[in-house]
Amino acid sequence: MPDALPFTLAPADYRPAPPAEEVRNRYGIGLIGCGGIARGAHLPAYRDFGYRVVACCDMVEENARRAAADFGIPFWTTEVDAILSRPDVDVIDLAVHAAERRPLVERIAAAGKPILSQKPFALNLADAEAMVEACAKGRVPLMINQQARWAPEHRALRRVLDSGVLGHLYSVLHVNRSFQDIPGSWFVRLKDFNIVDHGIHFIDLSRHFTGLTPRRVKAVTTTVPGQVAVSPMIYSIALEYAPEAQVMATLHFNNIIRTIDAHSTAWHLDGTEGSAVLAGGELSLYRREQRGRRVGWRIAGRWFPDAFGGSMGEMLQSLADGREPATSGRDNLDSIRIAYAAVESSETGRAVEIG
Repeated sequence: MPDALPFTLAPADYRPAPPAEEVRNRYGIGLIGCGGIARGAHLPAYRDFGYRVVACCDMVEENARRAAADFGIPFWTTEVDAILSRPDVDVIDLAVHAAERRPLVERIAAAGKPILSQKPFALNLADAEAMVEACAKGRVPLMINQQARWAPEHRALRRVLDSGVLGHLYSVLHVNRSFQDIPGSWFVRLKDFNIVDHGIHFIDLSRHFTGLTPRRVKAVTTTVPGQVAVSPMIYSIALEYAPEAQVMATLHFNNIIRTIDAHSTAWHLDGTEGSAVLAGGELSLYRREQRGRRVGWRIAGRWFPDAFGGSMGEMLQSLADGREPATSGRDNLDSIRIAYAAVESSETGRAVEIG
């Protein structure tokens, strides 16, 4: 293999960028749900990317008022219909908890407003399918904010994959070590949180990197002595693909490591011509024919809030192009199927087929 790489990897190659000014100016965004994640990630990203947020809504008046004041949003309300009836609202950013989402999606679809829904899209497959159907029936574009796909480090890794420098990708391994067993948090009260809420990011990324949906899932979990969460906060998920794909993926997430110095996250992608490792904000490339040599890049940008600007940019650009957005509701059903197959597998001890 020649010394020269068949691709570049400068920040401009992987950091998400906003659509053209004409596209940004065309669409007014209405935010429904002004909680901590919206004020800490969505709105800072939209401000930095130059998007027009024209209205916001939250059932807690202080949340809506604070979002409007902090980010210069001209209209705030506690009434969803007051957002849906506004002609200057072209896109809804739906940032409420998944348990509250289905009736709101159905109302928004009936009003004909395109939706960027936060993840996890639903807390069961039936609700997810019903919401996708409601939007399809109303011909309303629906995108799920699997914003991890737009995180700079993941876009950089995808660029390495797309270059073909790894050859045939045959192994994807993700290991995440963190802690969210926080007393009083909503995390610990949500059943199967570690798989269906936080873990959905990495399940979706496994599809993004392989370009495939597995045919079978096997998962194991365990509770930990003294844990607060109602469900296990550690999982190992094995994803089995059709034999002709010649690839496998393994996802491990220990989200109850109390020693912060032991926290880390890493992706290991192995191909027939080389390997890529993403860890600690650095991407390393190793090639079969250049033993003893490593090519490395320190990745610029952050998941929070950069990825949120990228995902909304994809939503706006897809509307301008008249096409289905990446991570559409229909596409996201496969990520949800994997997540709930993993839950079923962990509970039954059996491998579960993906329907």
